[in-house]
Amino acid sequence: MRNFYFALIAFMFFAMNTNAQDMSLEQLKAKKTDLATQAKAAQATADKLVADLGGLQKEIDILSGWTKGVSGNVGFNLNSSDSWVAAPNPTSSSTGLGVGLAAFANKMSEKTMFRNKGLLNLAWQQVDLGTGTDVPDLFDSGTLDLLNISSLYGYRIHPKFAISALGELNTSLFNFLKPGALDIGIGGTWTPSNNLVVVVHPLNYHYAWAADGTGADASGALGLKVRADYTNSYVVMGKKIGLSSTFTAFQPYSDTKTIFNPGADDQYEAGLAELTWLNTISFEVWNGIGVGIGAGLRSADFEALDQTQTYYNLGLSYGF
Repeated sequence: MRNFYFALIAFMFFAMNTNAQDMSLEQLKAKKTDLATQAKAAQATADKLVADLGGLQKEIDILSGWTKGVSGNVGFNLNSSDSWVAAPNPTSSSTGLGVGLAAFANKMSEKTMFRNKGLLNLAWQQVDLGTGTDVPDLFDSGTLDLLNISSLYGYRIHPKFAISALGELNTSLFNFLKPGALDIGIGGTWTPSNNLVVVVHPLNYHYAWAADGTGADASGALGLKVRADYTNSYVVMGKKIGLSSTFTAFQPYSDTKTIFNPGADDQYEAGLAELTWLNTISFEVWNGIGVGIGAGLRSADFEALDQTQTYYNLGLSYGF
């Protein structure tokens, strides 16, 4: 009988101990869940503090003086074949080079703003089909040439609105003002954020040069100028994505058209309205180096009557 009581006591102790272990395991699981929740909340708080700190630093940088930045892309390719029978041109070669740059220099204060921006896109393509004819040098075979420079000054009457003056030049580097357009005007500028600037100038003088750039083929008009600039950068999976977009347009108040190339066989009549939309985007791969894409759209009758102009380029990019 004593053995029976001993066995019963041992069984009860074992059962109680097992139940205690089960309860302890459940408590540990509950505590783990609670700690994980606290850790997640703490991480979210830390991330918000870091973001707020970065935002404050940007504001400090803006108000303390000039902020500057440059980004760009370059694309380069070489192709060559020598007696490769299956090729459309068995002995041929080609070389391509494209360069795109976007730069800005801004200075802000509580009452004034000064924003400067420059965009440059160049491309060359040399092709030798092995026919024995002379092939021009690479830099004599341009396929893209775009230059846009703007300078905006404003006096704030509200944190997001300023009375402003803008000067903008839209032309090419190697065919300067052949064609080209210059805008000078005053009006208002709205800045809903540090990344977006919208300019509306109802009092703007627009001066345009046609393709040959002679004084006889230049004309000016008074009208409405609109310009919007958006510049931002994002971090996705630890890699930086940079974006720059510029839209600029002019609409004259008068419907009067200008005669270009007067007296010549290619004489034509065109208005001075125009619009341009330029975009660059870069994807970082390693230490600021990545892939860059540029694309643009333009409509200006005095340059290309009833035609929409477009371009795009793709290449390596580097931003800093």
